[in-house]
Amino acid sequence: MSQPPAKRRRVERTLEDKIKLITESTAQPKPSLKAFGERFKIGKSKVSDILKKKNVYKE
Repeated sequence: MSQPPAKRRRVERTLEDKIKLITESTAQPKPSLKAFGERFKIGKSKVSDILKKKNVYKE
C-alpha cells in the first residue's frame, strides 16, 4: 500500500520579503508570477495575492 502524501508546510513570508517582491515587480514592465514564485519559493497564487495587497504592505 502506498502512503498518503506528506502535508505541505505553510510558509509565512516576512514583511521585508513581501516589500522586496513588490519593488522588484514594479521595476519590470510585465513580471512573471511563476518566475517570482520560483525565486521566492512560493506559489504563483501567493505572489498574486501579495501584489494585490501591495498598498497594505507598503503602509
